[in-house]
Amino acid sequence: MASCQTLIPLGTAAMLAVAWLATVDAAQVPRAGATNVDPDGSRRERVKPIWTDHLKVTTYPGGKAAAPGERTSLVIEVQPAAGMHIYAPGAEGYKPIALTLAPQLFVRVVPLQFPPSEIYVFAPLNERVPVYQKPFTLRQELVLDNRPEARAAFRGKPALTVTGTLSYQACDDKICFNPVMVPLTWTVPLESTAGPR
Repeated sequence: MASCQTLIPLGTAAMLAVAWLATVDAAQVPRAGATNVDPDGSRRERVKPIWTDHLKVTTYPGGKAAAPGERTSLVIEVQPAAGMHIYAPGAEGYKPIALTLAPQLFVRVVPLQFPPSEIYVFAPLNERVPVYQKPFTLRQELVLDNRPEARAAFRGKPALTVTGTLSYQACDDKICFNPVMVPLTWTVPLESTAGPR
């Protein structure tokens, strides 16, 4: 039995194919500047993680857009490499992990609270030291000044750029590596601070 076919001009077919591929790409590829919002309201920017020989670091601004007089936070996700441990605060004789932010006018840095660590036992030296071996998250809180001069300084700015350094020392079960310093940057969105001109 003869089949019935509908012929489509070659140019039209090519245009339809391109349109279909564009639709697939749009569904699969995130738009530029897109963000993920975590359940706690954190704005997880699509930033490229930073890899060192010992760990992976991912940073993004936490919470909603910052405003004068309110707290905001900087999030640092740390994932130690397999077989590595990172020294936690309280480890004597080693360089514990620490975050140092560049001073910035009208921004107050709240003391960083570290998550609970675990005790690593190094039998050859009979050492017991606090370390991080599993992924953990640091959340550095900031407070934006609410004085008139601070509000004037923030007015009209879409975002606040914060820079800092994450320092740490890592070891495996045989070797302790030299301390490392990782430069970090956050772009924190600011709420509108419209006021009298």
